[in-house]
Amino acid sequence: MTKRFLLFLISLTLVSCVTPAVIKKPATGTVVETSRPKEAEIPSTANEESSLNYILGYQAEMEGNWAEAFKYYKEASKLAPASPYLKVQIGRILLRTGKVKTATEKIEEVIKKYPDYLPALRLLGQLYNGQKKTDDAIRTYEKIVKIDPNDSEAPLLIGVLYASEKKYSESSEVLEKFLKSRPDNLMALYYLGSVYYDMKDIEKAETYFRKSLELNPDFDAALYRLGLISEAKGKNDEAINYYKKASEINPFNFQARESLSRLYIKENRLQDAIDELEKISNQFPKNAEIHKRLGLLYFDNKEYEKAIEQFRLVIEATPDDLAVRYYLSLALGTLKKYDMAIEELKTILDLDPKNIQAFLNLAYIYSDTGQNRDAIKTYDKLIAIDAKPEYYIYKSSNLLKLNKTKAAEKTLKEALERFGENDELYFNLAVVYEKENRFDDMVKFLKKTLSLNPDHADALNFLGYSYADKGIKLDEALSLTQKALSLMPGNGYIIDSLGWVYYKLGRYEESLKELRKAVKIVNNDPLVYEHLGDVLAATGNKKEAIEAYRKAILYSEKEEGLKERVEKKLEKLSSK
Repeated sequence: MTKRFLLFLISLTLVSCVTPAVIKKPATGTVVETSRPKEAEIPSTANEESSLNYILGYQAEMEGNWAEAFKYYKEASKLAPASPYLKVQIGRILLRTGKVKTATEKIEEVIKKYPDYLPALRLLGQLYNGQKKTDDAIRTYEKIVKIDPNDSEAPLLIGVLYASEKKYSESSEVLEKFLKSRPDNLMALYYLGSVYYDMKDIEKAETYFRKSLELNPDFDAALYRLGLISEAKGKNDEAINYYKKASEINPFNFQARESLSRLYIKENRLQDAIDELEKISNQFPKNAEIHKRLGLLYFDNKEYEKAIEQFRLVIEATPDDLAVRYYLSLALGTLKKYDMAIEELKTILDLDPKNIQAFLNLAYIYSDTGQNRDAIKTYDKLIAIDAKPEYYIYKSSNLLKLNKTKAAEKTLKEALERFGENDELYFNLAVVYEKENRFDDMVKFLKKTLSLNPDHADALNFLGYSYADKGIKLDEALSLTQKALSLMPGNGYIIDSLGWVYYKLGRYEESLKELRKAVKIVNNDPLVYEHLGDVLAATGNKKEAIEAYRKAILYSEKEEGLKERVEKKLEKLSSK
């Protein structure tokens, strides 16, 4: 086929698309109004050079070279300025290259000259919709329906646009009218079901979704919606089946998989939820939200290494996601990767210098790893940002670890001046005085604690044990420790205190019973083993006493001075 003949055919095509409207005359001979022009009735001109540019533009468009296509279409339109078809082609290229405003202006010009030109109206509706000019888009699609009542797309779009504006009655009216003439239109049934779903008319929504499935049993969007309805009705097993079928039919149905994973979490089927999110993650490897959810599921499932991998992917995509960085620091800290955890927490504080949770976790890691000075500095920063009694208590605890009892006392007294009477501040001040061997002050502040909170189990236990250890007020000590145990049953340290009170009262059998119970609960505390050894020695059970003392020495680094004291007891017992 020669080039000239090809151009001739193209010219015929362009001309055939622009034949003038025929004016009809009735039998009487009077002239009547012309019928509304159709797409093939818009006047234009076509020539060989214009047609050549059109062909070159079309070829460039097919090859994805939109800049070249635009250049040729523009030249073709310049040579055939009356052709609305070429102007619409230019508008489409402008849209594809992101020049939405320019494309809209171009097509609006076409509509001014050719108000009923359907290709221009369809493109204009698309442009208005894309710019969220909903009212303009609706008016444009309504005009299309008026020109071409058989148009199968415009009514659907009108219904969807009304629904997007929450004009549900208008939307349902349009779609139901459309379905009367086309009862088997799959998308109209689905959209109408969606409108009723948004209107909370679940029964009607379900009816239309089921009708759409009758036309296409593999319509995954309708299956997904039926899953939502079943879930809303509390039929979780039925919902799971719908979600599963939708995701099996369409593995890329992100919403179905997401809902399935969410429902699995609700049903406490964590591994099934993880499996679904892993599938989504494989399909959408750059979806940060999925990696976040998957990471949180791994975290809850105590699969910390996997959680860390997912959190790293999220941070790569969204470096400013502080919540993910925080969970990452928790996972790293749990795995004792403290340096990396600290690095993440410091990054959070660089991004958000007043992030309380990051400060607290950072201080905890410092304290847990023996970096008490850094922990103290961190609590000082917390106090400067948002002072709370517990921050002073945490700070004093770290000062005590450094044997800075005076500084710890000063810290707690500053807090009391700032916050007034507080049972926890008084209790921790009593702990400081115990470290300083200030027995009377310790008792005074334990009693202050109990005056504010008579059910402070730790204060009850501490005071009762202290009386017993001194061998004084033993009946009161027994009452205090028994009350503490009633408040915290099963607490190994309080059971130890009770056993020690019984020992001091000479009630060895009861003491031995409680202390044996205590070492089963707290099996790595040297003082509990020492107490057990003392009672066993007092009852003549030399072999078991030696064994208990040896275990006390094994864990003696936890209690200053204990090793030397127990070694003397062990030596004395062994020499008998």
